[in-house]
Amino acid sequence: MVFTAPASGTITAINRGEKRVLQSVVIKVEGDEQITFAKYNADELNTLSPEQVKQNLVESGLWTALRTRPFSKIPAIESEPSSIFVNAMDTNPLSADPEVVLKEHWQDFTNGLTVLSRLFPSKPLHLCKAGDIKIPTVDLSNLQVHDFGGVHPAGLVGTHIHFIDPVGIHKTVWHINYQDVIAVGKLFTTGELYVDRVISLAGPQVQNPRLIRTMIGANLSQLTENELSTGENRVISGSVFCGNTAKGVHDYLGRYALQVSVIAEGNNKEFFGWITPQPNKYSITRTVLGHFGKNYSISLLLKMVVSVQWCQSATMSE
Repeated sequence: MVFTAPASGTITAINRGEKRVLQSVVIKVEGDEQITFAKYNADELNTLSPEQVKQNLVESGLWTALRTRPFSKIPAIESEPSSIFVNAMDTNPLSADPEVVLKEHWQDFTNGLTVLSRLFPSKPLHLCKAGDIKIPTVDLSNLQVHDFGGVHPAGLVGTHIHFIDPVGIHKTVWHINYQDVIAVGKLFTTGELYVDRVISLAGPQVQNPRLIRTMIGANLSQLTENELSTGENRVISGSVFCGNTAKGVHDYLGRYALQVSVIAEGNNKEFFGWITPQPNKYSITRTVLGHFGKNYSISLLLKMVVSVQWCQSATMSE
């Protein structure tokens, strides 16, 4: 397995956590030196052998763009999936529209699909997209195009896998996002690594939400400088649903992140907040006064009665 740096420069820090686990490697970007890899003409891609595809992906480090389901791990080099999923849609809150990014790289995207189809010619290659997006595709024997619609989580690869090729304890599929497919297409036609990322910078604390062109592993403190509202903010590499807090040794754009979300930290306390009558305040335990007097279902009332009786019996037994 090879992990390649997204830029040339000098390593300034190697951050490790508990039990010496590697957390991040910090590089001061200097110069534009890069290693070149095997490249082919676009009309040769459909004749590549699985060994040629695998070797170039592994040596370039783009093999790490693939992930398994279940467990979301980088697949072992000698392993074989039931199928490969390409996710060309995103329903995460405030995410970038894949169509905007793909319009710039139609040819690279179709080249990437061709390369991935040659990795396992006998296995299905599933391209999942929103129904209203028209993506030019190539005529590949194992390519299957699927349209999905609706709100989140309609755009999650897990949703696609569940409906098309469900996994199990003895069955694994692989998946890759659309921007990494573009990178695969560029690698095989130019011989160079493509590390650009078009991400959305958005959230209630962002002053000017927009799409930004950056690179994999970008420093998010620098990226969000002078972009946020005052106050204590939480910068998230990814969506608010499944992203990671970008702080300290993790203050960087994640390998698979396609957006940066910023929200208020929300750790301020409210005086007598639990007893103030607020009709719309959320409460898991229904202890806020605003919730009293509302209509509850019979099943919920029964659960509340059972809980009260259990608490009373537990107190009496003590």
